[in-house]
Amino acid sequence: MPECSEGYMARWKKISLGLAVLIAMSAVFACVFRSALGALFIEATIGGFDPAKAPPAPDYARESSWAALPDKDDAADRMPPGLVETPNPARDLVDVFYIHPTGFLKRTNWNASLEQEADSDIPVSVMLAGQASAFNGCGRVYAPKYRQASILAFVLPLLAPQRTDAYQALDLAYEDVARAFDYFIGHYSQGRPFIIAGHSQGTQHALRLLAEKIDRTPLYSRLIAAYTIGLGVPKDYFERVFHDIVPCKSPTQTGCLITWDTSREGSWFHLPRVHRYPDGWESACGKPRFCVNPLTWTASEERAPASLHLGALMGKMVPKEVNPDRCEFDGISHAHTWAQCHDGRLWIAEQPKGPFYDWFGVYHNYDINLFWMNLRENARARAETYLRAHDLLGTPAR
Repeated sequence: MPECSEGYMARWKKISLGLAVLIAMSAVFACVFRSALGALFIEATIGGFDPAKAPPAPDYARESSWAALPDKDDAADRMPPGLVETPNPARDLVDVFYIHPTGFLKRTNWNASLEQEADSDIPVSVMLAGQASAFNGCGRVYAPKYRQASILAFVLPLLAPQRTDAYQALDLAYEDVARAFDYFIGHYSQGRPFIIAGHSQGTQHALRLLAEKIDRTPLYSRLIAAYTIGLGVPKDYFERVFHDIVPCKSPTQTGCLITWDTSREGSWFHLPRVHRYPDGWESACGKPRFCVNPLTWTASEERAPASLHLGALMGKMVPKEVNPDRCEFDGISHAHTWAQCHDGRLWIAEQPKGPFYDWFGVYHNYDINLFWMNLRENARARAETYLRAHDLLGTPAR
């Protein structure tokens, strides 16, 4: 019997060694040929980026090119049932420019047309109801439609880093957002102070907008705050990109930037990230990231208790026949979770199966919904602080 055991172990060692060598060779092969394999994958799935195939550009002079405007009924106006708030007399003194995240998950084109946006896997109206609605208590919400980049623009740079297709798609999407902001400033805002808000791809464009249109310009004096959520903002952005815009360090600081990226405590899974710098696109891999805890509105890494949690917005997607917005609210979950900034990420309690569940423990899709009431209250507090500091409270709306 011992001889059989020894023979078995010897064979198992040989098999294990062979497997290790095979895995190592496979890793080397994948590394060496990653670019070629990635290029083949791109051509087989979506094809190379071709500006001639880009959808028509939006005309922001047309109301139909806006997903949300203050004077029209849209999903950004929605409120959860039973929520009672004191009226905000300063609401019409503040604007909110909101940029929605990715809802286009198809492989038919690098960028979605405005018509495709309405029928995307995650319709824009769902994003407005679940995210932009957090700001409808502090200001007038403007949300442009834009030729958003496909979800593949965030995945394929990892497979084919030498290709620029994804970056061209993101550049095209940003061009729309930049033109929409220019139109917003020139025709809608009338000199009012404003908040910039975005999530995921929306944050990608918001960061670039802040760098190119607001930081180091007279418009910075009108910036109440920037809520750039769900992308993991690198700390070196405040050294290499921004000059005037700084990290927010208190609940009522203005002219600053707030960000968080939510996951289960100890989650190892990281979503791929790329960021635009003055010299071009860079991977965020390995870069230290900045985080603001939405329960305390500071960058402290101390755990904030669930008693500070004002409420998570619970909702679900429904057929258009049930609700034209494709979204229905199920109410507010109070004291829903503790929260803690850790190594640039926002850790929270593991979410059970339900509206915020994720098998990997990555709550990216729910970054805003999970802290909807805290965000709502904080946006109002920062706006009021700004208006008071500039002697604008009580002035007639323009």
